[in-house]
Amino acid sequence: MAHDDDHVHDENCDHEHGEDEFAEELDEFLGEFQELLGSDPEAAMELVESVDESFAAHPLIRIAHAHAVWVTKGASDARAELEKLVAAEPDFSDAHYALADVYGELKEDALRVTHFMRVLELDEKDDLDSGFDVGEFEDLIVKSAEAALSALPSPYLERLKDVPVLLEPRPSRVLVKDGFDPRSLARFEGPTVEAAGGELKPTSIILYTANLPAEFEDEEELASEIEITLLNEIGSYYSLSEEELDRLGLE
Repeated sequence: MAHDDDHVHDENCDHEHGEDEFAEELDEFLGEFQELLGSDPEAAMELVESVDESFAAHPLIRIAHAHAVWVTKGASDARAELEKLVAAEPDFSDAHYALADVYGELKEDALRVTHFMRVLELDEKDDLDSGFDVGEFEDLIVKSAEAALSALPSPYLERLKDVPVLLEPRPSRVLVKDGFDPRSLARFEGPTVEAAGGELKPTSIILYTANLPAEFEDEEELASEIEITLLNEIGSYYSLSEEELDRLGLE
């Protein structure tokens, strides 16, 4: 009987080892694909179309292929591929997210929002199913944000030093229904340039504590990304020129 138990254990170990190996190969492939997509889209298309059957049917590979189609052939062709993937994998949030991006480029705003809402629903469900603790990274997020804000050059240091940094797991349903990206990492709340009468200052800075670690699990990488995220939000909020972005360290 002990021999049978050992045999079952060995099979499970082999299965887990195989899954880990496949996951590593998949991550490595997707990293290579993303690099190529930015520099040589045609080569990225050739790469993703060269995978063997064990990879080709994987939903992440299908999304990668759709992105290559989008860049090389256009959003309409990518739309057809992603709609098929969503139909086949209705609970796969990444597929809905990619499709929402395509609908955005095609100016299909209602469809974009529909799939953004589905992304929010599925991501929240994944948190519950996995037991993800949104408070686990809060201290790191706050400290990283405070360090980034305190290091800002003038005049942004003066403008933002008293602005509260708020933490929320994800954007609200109200925001997403208005077209806000459910996987945004941060948001500056406050008046527009016109409404501010020239003295533009946000009323609060919101960091999304479920979205940030979902993208960056390593603490050092997460801290660095929080700084980049805040600088990008500052650049967007103040509509900064390239010279001003360079001062912030974004160019």
